[in-house]
Order: sequence, then C-alpha cells, then structure tokens
Amino acid sequence: MRKHRIGIAFFYHESHSFSPMKTEIEHFRNEGYFVGDEIYDAYTGTKTEVGGFLDVLKQEEDVEIVPLLCAAAIPSGVVSTNAYSIIEEQMLKSIQLSGRLDGLLLALHGAMVVEHLFDPEAHLLGKIREIIGPNVPIATTLDMHANLSGKIIDYTPLHFGFKTYPHIDMYEQGVHAAIALLKHLKEGVTFYASFEKLPMMPPSINMRTAEGPMHKMIEWAKQAEEDEGIYNVSVFGGFPYSDIPMAGACVLVVALDPQKGKETAEKLASLFWSVREEFIMDLPDVKEGLNFALAIEEALPIVLADISDNPLSCGSGDTTELLREMVHLNIPDTLFGGLYDPESIEACLNAGVGNKVSLSLGGKVSPEFGEPVQVEATVMALSDGIFHNSGPFNQHLKVDLKGTAHIRVGELDVLLIGRPMSANDPEMFRHIGLEPSTKRILGLKAKNHFRAAFEPIVGRIIYVDAPGVASNRLTTFTYRHIPRPIWPLNDIQYEVEQRRKEKWKQ
Repeated sequence: MRKHRIGIAFFYHESHSFSPMKTEIEHFRNEGYFVGDEIYDAYTGTKTEVGGFLDVLKQEEDVEIVPLLCAAAIPSGVVSTNAYSIIEEQMLKSIQLSGRLDGLLLALHGAMVVEHLFDPEAHLLGKIREIIGPNVPIATTLDMHANLSGKIIDYTPLHFGFKTYPHIDMYEQGVHAAIALLKHLKEGVTFYASFEKLPMMPPSINMRTAEGPMHKMIEWAKQAEEDEGIYNVSVFGGFPYSDIPMAGACVLVVALDPQKGKETAEKLASLFWSVREEFIMDLPDVKEGLNFALAIEEALPIVLADISDNPLSCGSGDTTELLREMVHLNIPDTLFGGLYDPESIEACLNAGVGNKVSLSLGGKVSPEFGEPVQVEATVMALSDGIFHNSGPFNQHLKVDLKGTAHIRVGELDVLLIGRPMSANDPEMFRHIGLEPSTKRILGLKAKNHFRAAFEPIVGRIIYVDAPGVASNRLTTFTYRHIPRPIWPLNDIQYEVEQRRKEKWKQ
C-alpha cells in the first residue's frame, strides 16, 4: 500500500522591533532546534502543535511521518538575517532531500520579523511552494498574536490560530491542522480561505480569552463554526511591538463554501471593530501596585505581574523597578523571579550555597529601564535550571534556564535565571526548592500565560506597568512602518461594510 508521506516542521519566533536584543542562531539552539528524528524525542507526549501533529499522524496506518526541522527561540528582538537564512536554508534543504511529500504540517508563529524581511512566514511558504509545487497541501498553526498579511492565504487556505490566551490549545490546533490536511488528502475535501485585515492594533494585555473582548470574539468564532459551510474561524489580535506594514488584527476563515466564508470573515471583522475600546486598560505603576497588594487581606498569594518586562513579550527579563521596590520594602514571605542575570549566578556559584555574596542584580541588558540593584544576599540553592512544565501551557515540555540560583535578600527570595524566560510555570521555582503557593506576594516576570498554571494556587493578580520594552503604553514607541491610520494610535472612522463596498467597486 502506498503511504501518504507527510512532513512536519516548526519555525517559531515572536519579534519585537524595539528590543535591543537581536535574535541570533544560538537563541534558537538554546530554546529548541531539532532535526529529523530528534523531533520525536523533543515533542512526543507534549501539549504542543507538533505534539498534536504526531498524535494524529501516528494513528494513520497509511501515513508515513517525515520529520524535517523544528526551530524556536524565546521572543526577543528581530531575527538576524544570518539566523533566519541558516534556518530557512536547512528547512528547504530538508524538504528537498525528503523525497516525495504528499502534505506538510507547519507550526508557525505569525509575528516573526527579520532584519531584511517584514513578512518572513509568507516568504517561507512561498519558498516551500517553489519546491513542492502548487498541489501538495500545507496546513499551518498560528499564534493568536500573529501579524498576518493577505499573502498567507495565497499559499494555502489551511491556517489554524490558537483560540486561547494563555495558549493552552496549541496541541488542539495541531490536531485540527492535521485532520484538515488528511481530509483534503484522503477525501478530496476542498477548502477556501477568507481574510479580513482591520486597521486596529490593540494592546495584548486584555486579550485573555477567559473574559473580556477576546472572550467575546472567540465565542462568536465558535458560533460561526457551527454554520454550514464554515470549517474554522481564527481571530488574531496581532502583536503591537512589531513595527511592520502588516501589524494588527485580522480574521481568517477556512470554509467549504467560499461565499459563506467571505461573509463570515466580514461579519467577524465588524464585530471585532465594535469591541475595540474594551481592549484598553489603565494599569498601576509599581508603587501603586504594591500598596494595593499590601492593603489586601487574602490567604492566597497576591501576584504582581511585571508585564512590561515579560520575556514572552520580548522583555529582557532583567529590568529592576519592581525588584528595587520589593527589596526596599523587605516584606516577609515574598518571592521575585525569574530575573535574568547569568553574571550574578556565576558569583553565587563561586560563593557556594549557604554563603553571603555581594551582587549587582539585573539592569545589565536594559539599564535604561532601571539600574542594577546592589544587594547583600545569601545563596540558598543552585541548580542547572532544567525542568519540565507541569501546567497546561506547553505541558511536559522540557525547559532549560541555563542555570539558576535561589538567593535571599533580607526577607525576599529571588530566583536568578541564566536566560530570559517568563515565569509561566510553578516548576520554574519548585525545581530549586521554592514553593510559590506559600508566599504572600509574588513578583513575576510574566503577563498572561502564567495564569494557566498559577491561577489555581494564587489569589488576586495585579498587573503593574513598570518601565520596559513591552510596555502597555503603545504611544511610547516610535513606529515607522505600521499601516496608518491605525487604532488606538489614531482616532479613525472605520466600517467593514463601507470597506466591502469599496472592494467590490475595484
């Protein structure tokens, strides 16, 4: 029996145009860079897109899985031309050398920016099409914060965006993409894509899908998927820190009926525009946030989320305003982490567990957002920084922090980490003997993803907008390439219906 040979690949990065930290090839190798059969060991059993691809395809007796290349790096500054070129070349070469492919499953982010490319995901799809031809089906998964251009549907109609934030449905979207690919391949099902771009670039802080405007959008999307002729509806909020012409929100509908798909995309875009003002949030500064936390009587830990330096929003993970204030207040039963500071980890290693050490904490990558904090600390524990996520976000995935140190400064426990990483899973702390659920206040370098694992063990969550490259205040950034006008940076009038009429006139 002739088997369907289906390739699987993964190329993932969320790029911040205003971050000082360029993303080089070593950043991909530090996070996840797997070739061929290495992909099985890295992703089998994980709640990731590739984990979903594998689980679906392994059940098909007439399918041969062709593992190609998986490369991912923690969100940071734009990807260097050199790093992108290395990965693209290896990706394309792996496809060329794989022999006949009958289909391709490709996990992408959608908000990657390269030094010489504004739209690298569409560029990559175009290069792949040149190799495999126009008829081999491709299905992709995409992050909810993707900045998409209409070009992406020129290469395939099959795109599946995450429907949760925190992103706990990565696996499910991988499953959906694989099933759709098989439907086309085995049953001859024809899919059509409809795409609507909106002139809006909402801040991501209020895109959580448990409540608020994005919750409404996802519920409307799910309702639309119940309609005959509609297969999948993806709502993308965009990533507002990418200064590119395709920045901003959009809706992408995969349909069996092209006309129905078009109407649905236009309707959802109109609804998206109608709830735009609900995305705006006013946040307290560090002192206001801490004063609020201290006034709350609650048995469970109170979280102060340092969102402006969240590494998964491309923060450096080493800004110091919240840390400085927590050191100053010296509140019992408090924990701060993780702070990116390999230099201080090295000093802790030299001092040894149980010994005192003078440290200059943080403020090394982005001193403009806060100078280093000078402290006398006790080294409590040291670790290689390797653990596996236990929470719903990237569940079971191996994480390597490149070393960690638990230090105590007065009454404050601090976790130092060897590379920028959001505090999205309690195992970041537990692997070194810190139990976050026992603390009164947690100062976390995090934004929204941490909620998936932390909400069961914490109480009130307070977002603080300290200085940082991922500030909630979009007016602090000097954009040069985003489309204009665009809400909320411009007060604009926009109606989907009017735009539709203009389109038909052309």
